[in-house]
Amino acid sequence: MTILKNITAKQEFLLLIIPLFLIEFVRGAFVFSYLPGLSIHPGGIALTIIGLAISIHFIGDSVTNLIVGYFMKLFGSNVVIHLSFTFSIIGLVMVAIWTNGITLIVSALFLGVGICPLWIILLSKAGKQQRGQNISIVYFGWLAGIGAGLITMNHYLQFNFKYILWFLPALILLGWLIYTLVNKGDVSYRLSNLKEQKDNTITLIKKSKAVVPGLLLQGVAMGMIIPILPAFAINVLHVSTDQYSLLMLLGGGSALLFLVPIGKLVDKISNKVVLFIIGFCLFALSLLILITSPNIVATFAIVISLGLFYALFLPAWNAFIAGFIPENLKEAGWGIFSALQGFGVMIGPTIGSVLANQNQTITTIKVSAAIFGITAVIYLLYALFFRRKNILL
Repeated sequence: MTILKNITAKQEFLLLIIPLFLIEFVRGAFVFSYLPGLSIHPGGIALTIIGLAISIHFIGDSVTNLIVGYFMKLFGSNVVIHLSFTFSIIGLVMVAIWTNGITLIVSALFLGVGICPLWIILLSKAGKQQRGQNISIVYFGWLAGIGAGLITMNHYLQFNFKYILWFLPALILLGWLIYTLVNKGDVSYRLSNLKEQKDNTITLIKKSKAVVPGLLLQGVAMGMIIPILPAFAINVLHVSTDQYSLLMLLGGGSALLFLVPIGKLVDKISNKVVLFIIGFCLFALSLLILITSPNIVATFAIVISLGLFYALFLPAWNAFIAGFIPENLKEAGWGIFSALQGFGVMIGPTIGSVLANQNQTITTIKVSAAIFGITAVIYLLYALFFRRKNILL
């Protein structure tokens, strides 16, 4: 039921960024800060358990991405969204009451399931016109939420990290309220039977083989870094907890600063492939340089560059994959593509934590950088091979 009846579709889209920001704030605080932070605090949980919990979170996210479009067609987007908020709150309350390895894993799973549907709604409402810019706004809300949550939790982990957990379900509840006030109703879907859904999925994947390697490899490379970041920053870069938070702020702030302007640039450039190839290469190179950073000033500069290069490849990459999604499959298509990337992200944290345990956190960073470099080479070959066929988007 629509409560704010007089808002335009554009206003609705922009206002829905607020609940996205809040729920991603919670993800940043819990998945990207609280869980990795447990390994370096007294009474911390083993790094392998933390990596497993983070992987489980992205498993929930990935599987939900794969099927949520079909459930939205069947039951309506609003029913699915309200259930997703409920799942998120239940998981966070559970871990606030009983904090142990099992509840951490279950809560991470519930949060992964709960976050996904709002993404699908926003990507579906991004529209045809200025889609690159609108998708950049969605990712702006995502990065801002992740960064703010990560930095806030990093700060409070120095004090009492038990009671801060109760703040997280309260934020989810606030986002739920805002969504209910702002949303103008179900997104319109054309119902289809199971056979048609299966055929559509197979057709989409066959026609979009070019995006599959990038989705999977990016997911693995980014996922590997998540559980080892605090240990890498403190033990290798030799920064304090507050300096680590500042590094996250500078890196995320740099990405946010450039994300929307670069998104506008992407809308004007026809060859998206060249942009994200350059972005992949520069991002990989910056990761390798970060390992050899001689001092804190150089570390700050490198982290800012990482944010800039991330903002360079992300809008171009998403505009590229958007070109493979037919209009009649936009909600299911985004879900399938998000799931493919999520499958990479879900195994990345486990791989990264195992590498760090058996070797060093530096090894994890090197392997992540190598994967980004390999991804760039794959799409360079793709661009050269298909240039004559005029299918570059």
